[in-house]
Amino acid sequence: MEKGVLGAVLALASTTAMAQERMAPPREAAEVAIGVLHHGTDFHPLGGKLIFDLPKLPDGQIYEGFEENGTVDVQIAYRTAPLRILLKPRLTAKAQINTAGRTSFFSIGAEWRQHILRGRVYGQVGIGATVIDGYSFTPDPFQPGISNDEAWRRYDIYRRRTSFGSKILFNPNASIGVRVDRRWAVELAWEHFSHRQIFSDTNPGIDNVGIRVVRRLGR
Repeated sequence: MEKGVLGAVLALASTTAMAQERMAPPREAAEVAIGVLHHGTDFHPLGGKLIFDLPKLPDGQIYEGFEENGTVDVQIAYRTAPLRILLKPRLTAKAQINTAGRTSFFSIGAEWRQHILRGRVYGQVGIGATVIDGYSFTPDPFQPGISNDEAWRRYDIYRRRTSFGSKILFNPNASIGVRVDRRWAVELAWEHFSHRQIFSDTNPGIDNVGIRVVRRLGR
């Protein structure tokens, strides 16, 4: 009888400990993430107004800054464990590669996170500096004196690639994450790239929205 009661108590304690382990907020640690983002969306929270649906232009015309819209990026990211200064930021490094040969982004920065619901859900904001492999300014296809072949080559670049006005951009970003368990999380992510006309008057900026899968490192 005593052995049976003892066994039941131990089983209950073990089950309770496992439940607490699952429910407790995860220990803060470094993370890696991989995501898929829509490259160039009609969602511009840092613009003068939110734009969800612009009028369709005639064939052969395109809005300036929208030349690369509709392609797909793959993002790989690394985040450190939170530092113990300045509201505990995580330092980040991100490579966002365009799968259609358009502009890719390589960023370093910092992100700040706030958990709710016992760590199950979190919001995150960040800022970074970015180097692009795309164009500060696309070549002018209408320049006098160039050959027809060169004009067509430049025109193809002109209609497919965006002039960002600088090779160095800023990267405000935000995400909402949901923890699947103590190691894994899924995030809805927004990434913005522009330079606020600091480096030139040309500054179309670009907004990317997508999802990320995040894994916490360590034990």
